[in-house]
Order: sequence, then C-alpha cells, then structure tokens
Amino acid sequence: MVAGLRSRSMGPRVLTGALLALSMVASEARAQAVAPPWEKLGDTPALTLYMDRTSLQREGAIRRVLEMQDLKVPDPDGVMSRRYTNEYDCDNQMHRIGRMTSWAGPQLTGRKVFDISEWGYWRKIPPNGLFTLGFKLLCPLRAGESLSP
Repeated sequence: MVAGLRSRSMGPRVLTGALLALSMVASEARAQAVAPPWEKLGDTPALTLYMDRTSLQREGAIRRVLEMQDLKVPDPDGVMSRRYTNEYDCDNQMHRIGRMTSWAGPQLTGRKVFDISEWGYWRKIPPNGLFTLGFKLLCPLRAGESLSP
C-alpha cells in the first residue's frame, strides 16, 4: 500500500462521491452554457421584457437579437413566456418579430405551446412603447434625432 492512502474498503465510496460531485459540477456548467444571459429591459403591467445581447447580429442598419417576454398572467392560449428574434431597422425606426416559440411556463419552461417560423410585418417603433427600450439600446439616436410619433 502506498503511504498516505487508506485501505481498499474506502476506495469505492470515495470514488463514487468524487464522480457524483464531478457530475453535479458538469451538469451545472451545461445548464449555464445553454441558458442565454437574459438582461432585463423593462416591465409593464402585462409582462417583463428581456434581451440576450450576446445573440446580436448586425447587417447594415438592421440589428437582430433574441428577446424573451415573461407574461404576468397566461394569455388566452395558455402562454406564459415566449422567445423570438426581433429585427430593428435603425434607419427607419421600425421592428419586426419572427421565429417565435411560446411556452406554458415562466422563463421558457413547461410545455411548448407553439412555434412560428414566419416573420411579422415591419412596424414603427412607438415613442413610449416596450420595444423602444431595445431600439434605443441597439440603435443609438444621432444628435438632434428623436423617435417619430
């Protein structure tokens, strides 16, 4: 026996404990790697809006980013949260949503209620709407410029 090592009877227990600890650490690391770093943008009485800025893609004046809405109460279809890609047109102060997945639970949990792969229509960014937050974050206004009503 090597000096400092215990008898064989302790070996399997120590090994099992070490493997269990290692698997818990690996599981935690996997969970953190999968979950996007959601940044809270704002609240309304109906929902909380989050953005994953690490997903940002730029193509000229267009900015694409993942967003999540966490509803305060389920909508008529039973949706409590949804994730989608929001495209912001910085030059024309517009946005459109596409590639939406909705869940029955908060924070993208529970059963999937539906998936929509199509894109919605381009819509004007309202001066005081919820999507104004994402637009201002991704499309800083130039000096003297404001969101048009």
